[in-house]
Amino acid sequence: MWFKLAKRSRGWLGNIVLLVLIYWAVQAYQGRDAPDAGPAPPIEATDMQGAPISLENYRGQPTLLYFWATWCHVCALTRNSIDNIAQDHQVITIASQSGSDGAIQAYLKEHDFRATVINDSDNHLSREYGVKAFPTLFVLNAKGEIDDVEIGLSSEAGIRFRLWQAEN
Repeated sequence: MWFKLAKRSRGWLGNIVLLVLIYWAVQAYQGRDAPDAGPAPPIEATDMQGAPISLENYRGQPTLLYFWATWCHVCALTRNSIDNIAQDHQVITIASQSGSDGAIQAYLKEHDFRATVINDSDNHLSREYGVKAFPTLFVLNAKGEIDDVEIGLSSEAGIRFRLWQAEN
């Protein structure tokens, strides 16, 4: 009995290790063009309320840059977490490949999303940051340097921990 259980457990463990390795390989492939250290590329844009946004103005505290899309199902899973984090951290969200300002405004209203949003309608910022998959988040330290990059689903606690690390 124990022998069969031990043999079966090794099979499960092998499958779990294989899945983790595949996950990391996909993450590495999707993030191959994203800068993972050094100064963050500049952002000079206008948010959905018409206010100018300059990444330079966000220095002094950790900042979360969150690239997402209205059609992205994984982004929808993290939307509330990002909005919660924006209540007590500096957060800039960049809506990529998501249509017109009006379409994004309707989406924001429908989902009661209050974080700062830039419409990256021409994908300029996505290209500058090497974003190939959504969601992608960059944690910047107080100096405006990239401290961490995460692609895909992230928990609110995990993102807050990354921001805390960037602060210390």
